[in-house]
Amino acid sequence: SQPQAQSSSTLSKGRILLVDGSAVIFRAYYKVMAKAHHNLIPELESEADWVLTVFTAFTTILGLLDLSPSHFAVVFDHKGGFADEQRCKTCVFIFTGLTFRHTMFPEYKKNRPPTPDTIYQGLDHLRPALVAMGIKVIEVPGVEADDVIATLAVSAATSEMKVRIVSPDKDFFQILSPDIRLLRFVPKGAGMVSFGMEEFSARFGSLEPAQFVDVLSLIGDTCDNIPGKYYHTIDSRLRSITCNIAGIPGIGEKTAIELITKFGSVENLLQQRDKVTTKRALKGLLADKGEALLSKRLVALRADLPSYMLPFTMDDFIWRKVHDDGQRLFQLLKAMSSFVDGEIHVELQDRILGLWKKLETKP
Repeated sequence: SQPQAQSSSTLSKGRILLVDGSAVIFRAYYKVMAKAHHNLIPELESEADWVLTVFTAFTTILGLLDLSPSHFAVVFDHKGGFADEQRCKTCVFIFTGLTFRHTMFPEYKKNRPPTPDTIYQGLDHLRPALVAMGIKVIEVPGVEADDVIATLAVSAATSEMKVRIVSPDKDFFQILSPDIRLLRFVPKGAGMVSFGMEEFSARFGSLEPAQFVDVLSLIGDTCDNIPGKYYHTIDSRLRSITCNIAGIPGIGEKTAIELITKFGSVENLLQQRDKVTTKRALKGLLADKGEALLSKRLVALRADLPSYMLPFTMDDFIWRKVHDDGQRLFQLLKAMSSFVDGEIHVELQDRILGLWKKLETKP
């Protein structure tokens, strides 16, 4: 079954922003924690941390809407879970965050530190605030937000829409195209950088975006606990976590790019591994017992989710003013602001009204 997220004939073109909601709120949380650590904000009360996290994330969303997309959606990982029915008859959708990848590799993402309670609390208030603003919020059980974003992005690009994916995740490199670009947060500050085919070519040479999954298969993704060898630092100013696991010895990013550029894919590389001239890489490949192919299955984004998982058309993502003129949204923001600064919601309200006014003047 093909994904249902297809544009109608009357809206065959436009620009859609697909936002990695988890990345936005994590970044907001660590920004708040960094400011508190450096005494840039008053000492946090018991409720203040999650409220400031929500407002910081919400401000980021408003900044994205300033880019004037015609369509907009925020995608989160489903707060339920997924389990193999053959292994667990009663636990489907009980374990938080489990997906089909956990059935392939039970250790998937076990290296990740626990999500702070503040973020869970913030999500419970950020989601309804976004919905009250008229923003489409999507969560699909059994798959990751990245798979949902990839499916929507490819479908929108097929419908001749311009697609911008707001996420720092390098996994999205594999679906880059002339119509699909990333907007990535800069490590320091509040800006973003655009990353597309030109930037990919400048960084990876003649490698095709679709081959990036093969590169990841060799170097792994240690934050997701995928077999491989890679060293990745996530915004050291906001979240000082360095991920390290050993996988295929002797293959780092540079070597992986050279190997995939030469052999085309992991499968071809493994079939012709005796032709590899780099001793360390050859030793690691000869010792491979299926880890590289497993890694490829884990890091490959699902860009073909079926219609029963994504029962939407692109019209569902049109960014428009809500029918109640924001009354419910403004009530939510005012209630939250009472925990920190009683007037903080006023600035947000003014920005929202400005965005809606801009919508009214669009041709």
